Amino acid sequence: MSIENVEAFASVNAMRNVQEILNQGTEPHLLSGAQYLESLRDGRRVIDSQGKEIPDVTEHPTTGPSAHTFASVMDMQFDEKYRNTLTYLDDAGDRRARGWHIPRNKEDLFLKREQIGATGERTLGMFGRPPEYGPAMSLGFLAIIDRIEKENPVFAENIRRFVDQSSRLNLLSTDLIADPQSDRRVPRNERPGTLRVVGETDEGIMLRGSKIAGSSGSISHFFTLSTTLGEGLGPDAAIWAAIPVNLPGVTLVTREPALHKKQNPVDNPIGVLGEEVDQIILFDDAVLPKDLVFSLGNTELLTAYFDSCVFVFWHILTRLAYRAELFAGTAQVIAETLGTDKIPGVRRTIADITTYAQVLKGFSISAIAESENWNGVEVPNPGLVSAGRYYSISEYDNVISKLKDLCGQGLISRWPTEIWEHPEFGPKLKSFLPGHDIDAFGKNQLFNFAWDLTASANAGRLGLFEKVNATPPAFVAEIVYQHVGRDKSAQFVRDFLARSR
Repeated sequence: MSIENVEAFASVNAMRNVQEILNQGTEPHLLSGAQYLESLRDGRRVIDSQGKEIPDVTEHPTTGPSAHTFASVMDMQFDEKYRNTLTYLDDAGDRRARGWHIPRNKEDLFLKREQIGATGERTLGMFGRPPEYGPAMSLGFLAIIDRIEKENPVFAENIRRFVDQSSRLNLLSTDLIADPQSDRRVPRNERPGTLRVVGETDEGIMLRGSKIAGSSGSISHFFTLSTTLGEGLGPDAAIWAAIPVNLPGVTLVTREPALHKKQNPVDNPIGVLGEEVDQIILFDDAVLPKDLVFSLGNTELLTAYFDSCVFVFWHILTRLAYRAELFAGTAQVIAETLGTDKIPGVRRTIADITTYAQVLKGFSISAIAESENWNGVEVPNPGLVSAGRYYSISEYDNVISKLKDLCGQGLISRWPTEIWEHPEFGPKLKSFLPGHDIDAFGKNQLFNFAWDLTASANAGRLGLFEKVNATPPAFVAEIVYQHVGRDKSAQFVRDFLARSR
């Protein structure tokens, strides 16, 4: 695709950079890891938690490690082992990222599920917004395109074109949904931080206000903005759109990092991957090109959140299902290392963790088996997805607690490499702390892994993320109540009782 084609978008600065980088590579529609890192050097404004500008997010200690982890995922697209899982052939015979592939049947959904599992091998599920997640919101917009078309056919065409261009350019995006916490006594549309349209120019709409989280936004190309309906929200704040991360007037101010020191693969086997950085996103009269607007001023359409987020919710469920398998595997290795795998109580705890993993897997797969087709887009069954998500977050803390219990003192009986290499203390630790069929240092590494997975500050952040990600448990429960049908079974009970009179 030529630069001229990209310039069909007014948002030329956000896409031309990526296109020029792609032109230097071997694949017209796939970014390598190095190309991806280069594409992030695009003039975006990111501020660290100390108030200092980050000139290059690929090198900063807060954002750099995660950027390089994402780069390794991008390189998987070129690896023969993963090529057919992470990419697909388009009609012209060119490879494109599977995340942007529009699913037309159940097989397409199963292939997307395999992709989530494959990238999880690299990220260990520690990123709620990994590279293949980004298209989820846009695919959801396509699934309800008929409702958007009724509002404005131009908006519907903007969505179709954005999905196509993102597929062509292998773009990474992340959601932008939540408003910042603020005094709830103040009506939502009167809060100064609420993102709203404050003007319009020939080029686009002018945005002022803020959004919160935008997880992984500092190392993505776009935000997919989806305002949710709430009490007091006015039409000027009802916006669906794609926001270039490097849009002039947009600033990302990152939270305090969970990983404060430089990580290494021995002492921090998961921490070394980096952390998913959250931030507040500030809009200071940022002018968004009109061709990136998907809905505007339509508060009625905001009630479609449950439907437009169907791929978002399913990805969340599926990623956690694969992560739960990692929990079960870790539990087994811990028990074998400690020699506790023959104890009935330990075996039951491992069975509980394994059951959690199997239940989530069942929900993820059954949502495909009972998928629906909306506007030519095959979508996972929303009811099964919601029920699965509710179960996953309701039991999450319990599962993590069980995994910690299996460790015994192991989570606090860990020492960094410097102690193991110390001439006085290292030999003693090696003598005093061996496990079953594993030396003391290897056992220490296992519990470093378990710590990173369950108890580190980064694990705590991820646990919070899992619980409130794309709506908290109480809201998910309400979705299940409202949208998962019980009419047929309820009527059966009424009819049965009526016959008994």
